[in-house]
Amino acid sequence: MSAKGKRHMGRVARVPCVICARMGLGETPSEVHHLKYGSGACDRQDDMLTIALCERHHRVDYPESVHALKEHGLQLRYKCSELDLLADTLRALES
Repeated sequence: MSAKGKRHMGRVARVPCVICARMGLGETPSEVHHLKYGSGACDRQDDMLTIALCERHHRVDYPESVHALKEHGLQLRYKCSELDLLADTLRALES
């Protein structure tokens, strides 16, 4: 992990969960999720391509998480893609 990537992920971790924000659930503490879009199941994207998600929306233990839903389920349940969530995260970092 590069120093730049580490700094960026630290900033992302301070952004509230972007799915909770989309759902109007307030500012839920987040973890950093590496974008999976366009990569294999075991491939990890660059540290700059990370999304702010709370535990419930991130970890595979929860059926409503991005890991459990995968891209198609994310579209069905939340009407968005990982790219949309990345854009939400980047907008939150700008504000």
